[in-house]
Amino acid sequence: MIKEYDYLFKLVIIGNSGVGKSSLLLRFADDQFSESYLTTIGVDFRFRTLPIDGKNVKLQIWDTAGQERFRTITSAYYKGADGIVMVYDVTQGQSFDDIDKFWLHEVESYGEKNVQLLIIGNKNDLDEQKQVETSKAEEYCKSHNMLFMESDHVNNAFLELSRKLMAKKDASQPPKSTNVTSNASQQSQSRGVTSSSGSQLNKLSANTSNQKKQKDGGCC
Repeated sequence: MIKEYDYLFKLVIIGNSGVGKSSLLLRFADDQFSESYLTTIGVDFRFRTLPIDGKNVKLQIWDTAGQERFRTITSAYYKGADGIVMVYDVTQGQSFDDIDKFWLHEVESYGEKNVQLLIIGNKNDLDEQKQVETSKAEEYCKSHNMLFMESDHVNNAFLELSRKLMAKKDASQPPKSTNVTSNASQQSQSRGVTSSSGSQLNKLSANTSNQKKQKDGGCC
């Protein structure tokens, strides 16, 4: 049976309502783009499998609602998440400020320990309306040890996040060569013991034969 994927990671997308989380997910997962505003009711999710460095990486991406009335519901979906993607609208400074004021606290309260974080600045093609400069967001993410991309590099953002998660997963796995080396060593030692025992038996047999010849010679 052919394995469908080598890695499986759960990602959760969070951020204020209206920043474009659902459009971003459709653009990445389904290669679609929609300018229409559609409010997410509760939680939705998509799958996408990426070929990365010769491995198949399957991403399960959860799109959470940003409305206040849904926040207590969506908090349950932080559980088991390997990565969290925080989205803000570059034309809405408040959506960026709320990452620090609200969303990071949500991650600390409900997210897994050492979860990988990525911030994406959405709608960055609207230069004339831009309120959050790229340099400001980059500096903030660097100081908090978080990945950062803007939405015109959305594919690269998820690729970089996936590579980080792959490295973490590999680092947490025990070395595969340990048992092989141990077994080889044990087999080598076993062969050594067998060879030594055989040599001792041969020597004993030779001594017994010599003693018998000497005894037979003495009788004549």
